[in-house]
Amino acid sequence: MNAQAKHFITCGMYAFTDKLRNAWQSLFCEFMLMYKSGDHIEPIIRFDTDFDLLRDPAMFLGHSCGYPLMRFLQSDCYPVCVPLFDVDGCEGKFYSSHIVVSAGSEIDKLSECQNGIVAINDQDSNSGMNVLRHAIASLGNPPPFFSGVIVSGSHLNSLTSVANGETDVAAIDSVSFALIKDEWPELIGRVKTIGYSEVSCGLPLVIPASERENLDPQGITQALNQALSRLSDSHRDTLHLAGFEDVALDDYQSIIDLETYAAQTGYTELT
Repeated sequence: MNAQAKHFITCGMYAFTDKLRNAWQSLFCEFMLMYKSGDHIEPIIRFDTDFDLLRDPAMFLGHSCGYPLMRFLQSDCYPVCVPLFDVDGCEGKFYSSHIVVSAGSEIDKLSECQNGIVAINDQDSNSGMNVLRHAIASLGNPPPFFSGVIVSGSHLNSLTSVANGETDVAAIDSVSFALIKDEWPELIGRVKTIGYSEVSCGLPLVIPASERENLDPQGITQALNQALSRLSDSHRDTLHLAGFEDVALDDYQSIIDLETYAAQTGYTELT
């Protein structure tokens, strides 16, 4: 099945403002031009993070968190490449999470968050839950560590809840942190970073696993890099994108290793 037979690209992970969505839209319009060697196909973009979209056979290209990819999407999705972001907390294809507390908090390190309330964006998030669970497990305290866990629905909501004093701590992925800072610098000024999580491979762009033999993963990466080179400086600055790099499933094994370590110390869940 070729790209023209596909219906949509889904890219909701780092697209929470109109400015970001416009920049991604422009990038993918250039991408389709490059990928089809001159046949300009206007892609349908869905700025959504619903896992069902990543399982939809009509998807051409999607953006997934590495944790659900490894846990329950391997039969549906195959990783092609990872966006490389030029922000604090990212190095090449690897990224980490800021561990944040309120700017006015007396907390200076993660161990001082014991018995506090933590905000996570989602139970299936690597950057908001899995790496934080690993960091807590590494402290050596038996569970439960927190007195409460609040699922906020997004990194922006988690950060806001910490800034407002509604929760005590959260892990905010470094790309989201930078993008939030661009749009709401005063919000970032109301939190402080007390540490960083372990690094892991960044959020992959994926194709349907059923199309792995029919599509050209390296050609997709090449076309994305060509598209990025044609993108306006304004859109490039908005996305903080430096390029795209090929990845494979093995690049995400460390995410499962973090989960396994936490489980072996008693933290099968973040508690």
